[in-house]
Amino acid sequence: MSTLAAQKQEEERQKVQKDCVWEAAIAGGKAAAWAGLCSVTTIGLANHFSEGFRHALGVSGKAALMVTPVFGMYFLQSQLSLHECARRQQWANLDRRG
Repeated sequence: MSTLAAQKQEEERQKVQKDCVWEAAIAGGKAAAWAGLCSVTTIGLANHFSEGFRHALGVSGKAALMVTPVFGMYFLQSQLSLHECARRQQWANLDRRG
């Protein structure tokens, strides 16, 4: 393989990698937004309607209950998106060879 072809292949690989990371960040951000909306709504309603919940946790505990699903969903969805992108690339590479 010539150096020009190898350089072009490396540039294509870097572009695909950059696209996969961008896709994963967007997917993680969307999932985190939905998780944040759901957790904030749930904690807010529980705090408003349940006196036991209101007095059982302090501000930091309630904040942790709101933020934990956001981080969890971001990391989970971004990882799943990265794996899906890698799988698509493997299939695309197999299609080119075969």
